[in-house]
Amino acid sequence: MLRREHTTVSRVWCEVAIVALVAFAIAGGCDWFNGPSQINLPPETTITACPSPSLVPPGDDVTIEWEGSDPDGQVVEYQWTFDDTLGGTTTETSMLIEGVEEGTHTFAVASVDNDGEVDASPAECTFTASLGDYVERVVLCELVTTENCPNCWIADYALVRSLHEFGRENLSVVSYHYDPPPDPLNTPEVSDRCDWYYNFFTIATLFPVTIFDGLTADGGAADTTSTIIAYRMHIEARQAVGSPVSIELDGEIDGGRGSVTATVTVHHQLTGGPHTLRMMVVEDGIDDGAHIVNFVVRDILEEEPLAVSAPGDFISVTRDFTLGEWNTQNLDIVALVQDDATAEVLQSGRLLTE
Repeated sequence: MLRREHTTVSRVWCEVAIVALVAFAIAGGCDWFNGPSQINLPPETTITACPSPSLVPPGDDVTIEWEGSDPDGQVVEYQWTFDDTLGGTTTETSMLIEGVEEGTHTFAVASVDNDGEVDASPAECTFTASLGDYVERVVLCELVTTENCPNCWIADYALVRSLHEFGRENLSVVSYHYDPPPDPLNTPEVSDRCDWYYNFFTIATLFPVTIFDGLTADGGAADTTSTIIAYRMHIEARQAVGSPVSIELDGEIDGGRGSVTATVTVHHQLTGGPHTLRMMVVEDGIDDGAHIVNFVVRDILEEEPLAVSAPGDFISVTRDFTLGEWNTQNLDIVALVQDDATAEVLQSGRLLTE
């Protein structure tokens, strides 16, 4: 009898517990009947192609590409905006923006998954349409001299003084010994370089002649004072004109060999041309038997046509060379970018190897 009552009471408590648990589950306490609830994970978006460099000329067409992924589903479309003024949806993963206007622009895109959830952190591509800015100019002075020129030492001296006045970081100087042998400082490459300038200047009747950034030539050098003043005027006039490119140089000399790398970066849209990068190995302090001569071009390295023109474009060019019987303590390397149609030197730079 006691056992039966105990059994009855136990059954009642069990029924009550089941009813309570069911009510708890129905109320949302635990989804025991349907299994654990699933949380939808958001999709993600990545830009795969954005204008690089981030500077493009105004009016150009720009293509932007992206991709989306969803860890627990699939991406069905993309929401996009451009400069917060245009927007829409697309199932494509690229977009062509035609004729971008001058200024800074931002394209944003967000993936949308099959549950309708949108990537809360849209991927962005920011770029600027601009012709760019000019940078400071390193003026190039090219002295054309000859072995038997009585006043050429004056031009050499005036350029040494100019270099001290303006600084090696603002002025590059090279000297071409134009006379063929017996002048030991002449090379066929140097003669070819001088002959190239015949298209722009009458060199042979003006020794010495100094060419400034390939545009203006000053010939004669009657005395040191007037020559220094004349050179100063040419240099200052060119310094006042910004350059559309910059040149960075890195190099070394070791074991009778040398190497130089020039990196040319475009800062303002290049026009005209064709443009060419030229590099020369230069030696100072050479005793020619009558004077100490400087800036002597010992080697003209293989030139490089430039295929860059848009702001932000750059190119790195490496040239190796073999040393002659030169004083490595007195060697410089001079690089220049030149417009071959006008002879204008757009920029120069110099690397002191020691």
